[in-house]
Amino acid sequence: MAHGSSEGVFWIEYSDFIKYFDSVDICKINSDWHEVRLMGTFPNRTNGPVTVTALTVLELTFLEFQLFQEGSRRSDTSDSHLLDLCIMVFRASFSSGNKLALGRLMAHSKRAVKKFVGCDVALEPGEYAVVCCAFNHWQMSMPGLPSPSPSLSPAAGVASPTSNSRSFPEFPGHILAVYSSKPVMVEQVNSQPSTLADAVILLTEHKGERHEGREGMTCYYLTHGWAGLIVVVENRHDKFYLHVSCDCSDSFNVVSTRSSLKTTDSVPPLHRQVLVVLSQLEGNAGFSITHRLAHRKAAQHSLGEWASGRGTHCPPLTPDVAGLHTPRPL
Repeated sequence: MAHGSSEGVFWIEYSDFIKYFDSVDICKINSDWHEVRLMGTFPNRTNGPVTVTALTVLELTFLEFQLFQEGSRRSDTSDSHLLDLCIMVFRASFSSGNKLALGRLMAHSKRAVKKFVGCDVALEPGEYAVVCCAFNHWQMSMPGLPSPSPSLSPAAGVASPTSNSRSFPEFPGHILAVYSSKPVMVEQVNSQPSTLADAVILLTEHKGERHEGREGMTCYYLTHGWAGLIVVVENRHDKFYLHVSCDCSDSFNVVSTRSSLKTTDSVPPLHRQVLVVLSQLEGNAGFSITHRLAHRKAAQHSLGEWASGRGTHCPPLTPDVAGLHTPRPL
């Protein structure tokens, strides 16, 4: 020990270091900053309120956010069970009943299959919302919860060599650490399920690649360096629907929030929709994503011959996924 046995400082040969350690985490310490840690969970559905962290900033403040998957530091936790973590910080306004309206995206972490992610930002006085999300445990089996859709299979919603055996004991927990240079007000609040869709749309439009599919239609793709793929379509027509088919069936080691790697949707006039969120399934394996988009302008809401039963979404938007994938008004 360099300074005795009580200080935790020690010498170690480099050969021994690489034998016993596979990574180094550097912890920044700001002794005069304020800190709060909040516990939460990552549900695998959106059929209930979405928990967000509300911030009230009273003066110009520097903040750092760190999101940890609970239990990820245990020695028995393998990388294959890590979630695709992401933090998003938005300008926000809260109305009666904690109804949340998200504004400008102020900061975000990378979306990554890691034990933790983080970001930092300087915020002016005002109200903000921090949204934490993960998606690669959606459609996974959990004891006490309904089983995934029968259509879920390596050729449908999960494309992985080990997808049939992967499960989670409960909703995975997380810890959000908030560090601030000045005092801020921090509170966990429940918001409407559509908050998740609004957050993902704003992130994808801000950071994704933009493509004009046809007149009145814009597609946004968030993929490279983002542990998967997010596709958002915007319909600016005031009278016509957009029928959009997204085929990702040749992708590998990813899971879809829609329980299928091929989706077809009817996006109403003056609306936008998160078509699909594909997430890297196993952090210790490579993954590949291919996607093909077909679209047409239509006078009717029904998908017609593009879907069975003259529906408007295939797979259907059940309550479990409606909060993320229901079309949102522009």
